[in-house]
Amino acid sequence: MKTTIITKRSFLLGLLMFVLGAVSAYADDGNEASVSLSWDKSHVYVPGSGKAVTPDMVKVAKAAPVVIYLHGCAGYNSESADWGDYLSSLGYIVVQPDSFAWRSESNCDTKAKKSGLFPKAHGMRQQEIKYALEEVRKSPWADRNNIFLMGFSEGGTAAARTRLAGFSGIIITGWRCTNAKNPNFDGIFAPKETPILTVEWNRDDWQTDATKGSCSDKFGDRPKATQLLLPGNGHAVFDQAKAREAVSQFIKDNLKQ
Repeated sequence: MKTTIITKRSFLLGLLMFVLGAVSAYADDGNEASVSLSWDKSHVYVPGSGKAVTPDMVKVAKAAPVVIYLHGCAGYNSESADWGDYLSSLGYIVVQPDSFAWRSESNCDTKAKKSGLFPKAHGMRQQEIKYALEEVRKSPWADRNNIFLMGFSEGGTAAARTRLAGFSGIIITGWRCTNAKNPNFDGIFAPKETPILTVEWNRDDWQTDATKGSCSDKFGDRPKATQLLLPGNGHAVFDQAKAREAVSQFIKDNLKQ
């Protein structure tokens, strides 16, 4: 009898440890309960503010068009901040979800210019897009008829891969929409009627043999797809005047009255 009790206790303890481990693993994968952190910790740039705030701190006199901006694999950096400052100066609210608010692992080594170190990040970025779009639509400060999606590098990959409808336009930077080894990353997956702008360099040190190509190769019969090809070798695009002008004009051309 005593042996049986010990066995049951051991079994229950083992079951508890298994459940806790499963919960922990699920949290690492990114679940709906924790994806909210990426929104809660977003950097939001409001016209005339001069600094980023969190979504709960946004105050505007009138609802404005929104750009949901997805940072790269290194997280929030100068490229993110520069686009936030610039686009908000044009009258748009820029929401930059913080992917590292709900995960601790990076998917890349920026010094070696190597990605793929945390593949789960790609699925998590898709959850971030969906959650951010839902939250923007519920926000009184957002012009719900004018919501754009923009991404850089890993964020550009996520922008290219979203299948969600409802964006007034999608801007892809730092990604070539190409992966010869994985069809889930090969192409642009938004509805065909969604306007697309891609900004790429002639050469990009992050490019591998599998990702050689161009987003323009994946346009197919999309009626509103445009590419800006920058001369030279690069990855980030903000410091290029032509890139800023192209993004500004793209948003302006696709605003709904």
